[in-house]
Amino acid sequence: MASDPTFRSYKPAQARQYAGARLAYPSVLYDHIFAEHEASGGGLGFVLDVGCGPGSATRDLASAFEHAVGVDPGEGMINVARERGGETSKGEKIRYEVCEAERLTDVPDIPLGGVDLLTSATAAHWFDMKKFWPQAAQLVRPGGTVAIWTRGQHYAHPDMPRGAEINEIQSAFQRTVEPYMQPGNLIAHEMYDNLELPWAADPTQTAFPKDKFQRFDWDRGGLSDGKDFFGGSQEFPMAVYEQALGTVSAVTRWREAHPELVGTERDCVTEALAKLRQVLGDQMLRGGGATALLMFKRAE
Repeated sequence: MASDPTFRSYKPAQARQYAGARLAYPSVLYDHIFAEHEASGGGLGFVLDVGCGPGSATRDLASAFEHAVGVDPGEGMINVARERGGETSKGEKIRYEVCEAERLTDVPDIPLGGVDLLTSATAAHWFDMKKFWPQAAQLVRPGGTVAIWTRGQHYAHPDMPRGAEINEIQSAFQRTVEPYMQPGNLIAHEMYDNLELPWAADPTQTAFPKDKFQRFDWDRGGLSDGKDFFGGSQEFPMAVYEQALGTVSAVTRWREAHPELVGTERDCVTEALAKLRQVLGDQMLRGGGATALLMFKRAE
């Protein structure tokens, strides 16, 4: 069982920092999810976002649905999600509840078999999937969809001068924090190749048929089409990148193990950023990350 030891204990101030530092998912990802969902008969009534954190993905998803609920085991995350709010396509306020992925049926006012789309944005690697799948089967309506995705390591666009050096610095940073990764971190790092799927979690399950499963991968190992990353490249200054790296759970644990180095030049993030600045100079960091999307159809 992969359990999140970091984010669920976030205080509101940490959750606000997380919300401000994490980059939004590209609109083309949501467009792809919606298109696949609707093409296979999925409706746009109710979306449930699991492991929603401060609600960033929940708000983007809610714009296409009549009703939306985000759940997360972290009270600090949910408090910030409520502060940030958001509305559905009908102008209804998004509801946020403190709840673990393994007991979704405890969330009030979500009718069994009433969820059209159940999502998890870079969070499922912390779920006990053996317990999650039966919960999803009870909540998702026949013909509905479960969509689970994650983003991977950042890569410089090949057009950037010294892009290979930038990628090696980023890879070296990953190796530095790897000893502080939990099993869940490794599942995400491997782009959900080893996420426990419903037929592996319970070979007798029939709610999410294997023959209805779809997996989509973009930019694994770097830019895949030779032109641009899925959703386009993003440009941002080093200060923004530094904030984003600081929200990585393995970095939090590295800093807990090395309190004497936090705030010094030997902090793991500070060292990596110093090397990047030597290569980049005054340039903005431009690039993107790998994306993996897993889609499961609820049996009719």
